[in-house]
Formats: sequence, structure tokens, C-alpha cells
Amino acid sequence: MDFIDVSNLPDKRLQNQSRKMVTLLQNNQCSIINRSYGSQRDKIGGYRFLNNIKIEEEHLIKALNIQCQLNCGKKHIIGIQDTSEYNYAHHRKRIKDGSLGVVGNNRDLGYFAHVMVLFDAETHLPQGISYCKLWSREPERKTRDHEASKKLPIEEKESYRWLEAIDKTRSLLNQSSHFTFISDRESDIYQLWSKIPDEKTDLIIRARGDRLLFDQPLTMIESLDKDDIAGSFRIELKGDTRVNKSKRTALLHVKFKEVLIKKAKGLSLNHDVSENVSLMLVEAKEDPSTCKEGQTPVHWLLLTTHDVRTFEQACNIIIWYCFRWQIEQFFRITKLQGINLEASQLETGVALKKLGLIGFAAALKILQLSLARDGTHNDHANKYFSTQEIQVLGLLDKKLRGTTIKQQNPHSKCTLAWAAWVIARLGGYSGYASQSPPGPMTFKWGLDKFNQIVEAYYLFGIDVYKE
Repeated sequence: MDFIDVSNLPDKRLQNQSRKMVTLLQNNQCSIINRSYGSQRDKIGGYRFLNNIKIEEEHLIKALNIQCQLNCGKKHIIGIQDTSEYNYAHHRKRIKDGSLGVVGNNRDLGYFAHVMVLFDAETHLPQGISYCKLWSREPERKTRDHEASKKLPIEEKESYRWLEAIDKTRSLLNQSSHFTFISDRESDIYQLWSKIPDEKTDLIIRARGDRLLFDQPLTMIESLDKDDIAGSFRIELKGDTRVNKSKRTALLHVKFKEVLIKKAKGLSLNHDVSENVSLMLVEAKEDPSTCKEGQTPVHWLLLTTHDVRTFEQACNIIIWYCFRWQIEQFFRITKLQGINLEASQLETGVALKKLGLIGFAAALKILQLSLARDGTHNDHANKYFSTQEIQVLGLLDKKLRGTTIKQQNPHSKCTLAWAAWVIARLGGYSGYASQSPPGPMTFKWGLDKFNQIVEAYYLFGIDVYKE
């Protein structure tokens, strides 16, 4: 499955150059042009492509959107959106003045990327990118007065991207049967709750904080505190060293109820939103017994438009919210340990952003393999690999098999999970079920090696793999 369709570029020559650029970045998973291209002629061509004024950022965004539309069809789609920043402060002397603004600290050069990644609700496999916005802030940008900023129309705020991403996704995929959009606290915006949901669109968003209720003099948390626990269940939590969270099996106590949230005071003059919104509130609170000393127990307040009337339905909302981790993985793949877009030595902001858009398509390939690794969600390999690549995978499968059953590829031949096992083995995975399952970086390393083997196979027509 491809993630970018460049047929919309201005002419055939640029389309061919773009396809070559995408292929090289996907095959090498490296953002440094000198390492991605073999010949000097190709290197020069790569730089010219990224700096060509005929190829605009919007062309590449459209290329991502077109392929996403083809991949999604009439499916129930899970859309996960988030924002990350790409920092080029370490290349400040290289980057041309005025070609790139600043990022979150209002000092370092870089750009923000807000991305909507879509997944098939049935297979949980990535289908593409339906929305992408890249921007920087002006270096002299003044910090807005908080009260004055709250009175601005949502369309004039950076936060409008959360609404715009959903609107553009629905417009792009008007044939899809249903949408479930999942995001974190930054997107808990009243205008989003008021304007976005409809018969085909549901939301699952972690609450930014407590909210006032419309029909009683309480807040959401005060109202929940009066209720009994509906039940408890265990989930596997991913570790995250950035926030001092260890990987563990957490025991979560669950409550849920319907709430009528009140329009915020700052929106009192805004007649474009309703006075209140009816939502389901799901609370997941970790039992202290499963949280390590010095760490903060999980406590999620999830707001959703999905109907939640039973404990099982509440658990499903929590499980779906946990799937939001995949966009964290997506951005991680584009950073230091993966494609490493921030290591690029390009000299203009325009070229860096275009490289980033191509890198996003490459990152989805790695994420795809990591999600298919256990075979729970699977598909035919020929949707994701060429005929010759599948031939090479078959040869490698025979080479990498151990002598015991435990070291055999456990998946049906020519499935995506089967291919993922082979590539994970190339990336350093032992194949033993007792070992931790391979992660995105293992697949990144495996793809690096696999693409070298495929290139040799094309050149010589023989199996050149050696232990």
C-alpha cells in the first residue's frame, strides 16, 4: 500500500523525480540526501527537486491526501491527530535567513506539524494522512494577552487546526461509513464539541480539566465523585521516560455517566455554538497498587459522543483512547531514532518542510509493520510489497528460520504479519515469543537491511543475503 500519490504534480518530469525521492527516502529511512543517493548526479537531482519552486508544499500534501482517499474507501475510519515540532536550532548557521520561523520556545528555528493519521477501524492498520499543516511562528511574535485571545474567533487561533483537520478529513473521505476521531487534552475545545459531531462522526478526547455542568451546580469531577465504581479491568500501559511513566499492567477503576457540559464564559458572545452539549464521561483511575513509587497513577477523564451505557462499552472507550499512542509512535519514527528529519542539512525552510512531508509517508510504512507484527490485525502482503519484494521475503524467510518450532515464522505465508516477522528478524529480533515484541525502531533497522538486500537482488537476480 502506498501512502503518497504524486500524479498531481505539474509535469511528468517532476512526477518522476518525486517518485524517485519518495522511493529513496522510504528505502533508506534517512533524511540526509548524501546518504540516500548513490551517484552525484542523483544527489544534485534530489536537492533540485526539494528546492524546485514548481513543487509547492500544497502539491505534496495533496499527494498524501489523494492516496489516503484511495486507501480508505468506504471503511469505518479511526482518525488520530496531534502536533509535533521539528527543531533546527543546531543548523541555524546553515539555514538561510528568513526561510524558517521559530517553534514552541519562540527562539529556536523550526516548524510545527499537525497531522491526522487514519487507520482502518477493523484491521487497525494505517491508511494514510488526510490532513497536514506545517507552520512556524514569527520570531518577533508577541505573547497574546490570555483574556483577549479567548475572545478571538476560533478560526483566528492556532487551535482551529483541531476542527479544520476533522472537517477536511470528512470532506476528503465522504464515502467512508463512519469516523471516530481520537485526540489528547489540547483538543478539548468547546467549539469542537458543539460543531463537529454528527450521525457519521464520533469523538473520543481526553478532558483538558474539569468542566462546569449546565443542569446542576457541580463540575464533572464533583458529579463523578458521587457515583460508585462501575467495575475494574487491567490494561497494558506503554512506558514513556519523558513523563516518568513505566511500562506496566495497570488496574483501572472505571466510572461513566452522561453529562451536560456548559458553554464557557469566554464564549458568551459567540452565537455560533450551543449553550450546552450532551456527552458521555468515562473515568479511568489507576489503583495505587499497580503504580510504582515515585510515579503518578493514571487518571483519565475521557469525553466521548459514543453511546456508553454499560461497563463493557466504557472499557472499549478506554481501549480506543489507548490507540492514540500510535500517533506518538508515528512522530517518534520521524525523529532521532528513525528517519531523523531534524538531522537534514538542507538550507531552506521550504525544502525542509517538503522533505518532512515525504518523510511522513515513509514513517507510515514502519508503523504499519509494527502494528501487524503479532498477526492479530493482518492483511495480504501484496497490498504493501511488490512481487519481487515478496520473492525476496520468501528467500529470507527460509534463511532466517531456526531449527526449532519456536524460531519458525508463525504467520501464514504472504501475509503482512509474515513479512513483518522477516523484517523484524533482519532488525535484530530473535524470533522467540519470550522476547519483547519488536518495536518501530527494530522495523526501521530491518527495513534498512531489507532494502539493501532487495537492491542487490534486483542487480544480480540472486539471493545475496549472508549471516
